[in-house]
Amino acid sequence: MARFDRKVERTKKSFEFTQKEKIVETNKDVFKKNFTFKWVQLNIKTVCVFLVDFLLVTLLIIPFMMQYLNATLAFVLGHGIITSLVIVFTGFLINKEKIKAVPFISRFLFMFILLGASSALSMAITSWLN
Repeated sequence: MARFDRKVERTKKSFEFTQKEKIVETNKDVFKKNFTFKWVQLNIKTVCVFLVDFLLVTLLIIPFMMQYLNATLAFVLGHGIITSLVIVFTGFLINKEKIKAVPFISRFLFMFILLGASSALSMAITSWLN
């Protein structure tokens, strides 16, 4: 340190040391960041895992729900709620992230809207064609 002080005295320059300010993310920023597909690393492995998740819900849970609900409601709720939950949990496991409330809720809502709307649309088209 003494050598540095002497060098500063000889060169007659002053140095200012500053720390980089930490960027504080609010819950709103975290929600906006996770309400997209950017949290998903799309490659062959993740697409296959998400496809297996989708098929498991389609083949195992939705037929069970059809015993208590009509087919359209079981299909839309099954994919909207259950498939969204499974895909979001799988996404956290694939990314090796710790599950936090705000990212989980925003990812779930995004997938719920996407899968629920697409399931409702496909059931509406199917019923219209019949």
